[in-house]
Amino acid sequence: MIDMKDYYEELARNMRIERARLNISQLELAEMADVSLETVNLIERCVGNPKLCTIISIAKALNVDLNTLVKV
Repeated sequence: MIDMKDYYEELARNMRIERARLNISQLELAEMADVSLETVNLIERCVGNPKLCTIISIAKALNVDLNTLVKV
C-alpha cells in the first residue's frame, strides 16, 4: 500500500528547496501560483491533501516539472 505521507513530505521539502533557490517567500509563491498563502503553508507543513491542479500551479510558478516536486 502506498503511504501518501511520504509523498506529502517529499512535496513539502522540494517546495521549500525550490522557493529557496528562487529566493521567494511563501506569499510570493502563493501569488505566482494563484493559490492562497494558507494553501502553500499547509502543503509545506504536510497538512491536508492538496489537489493535483494546485500542485501543477505551484510547479509552474516555480518553473519546474512535477517530477521535481514529487517523484512517483
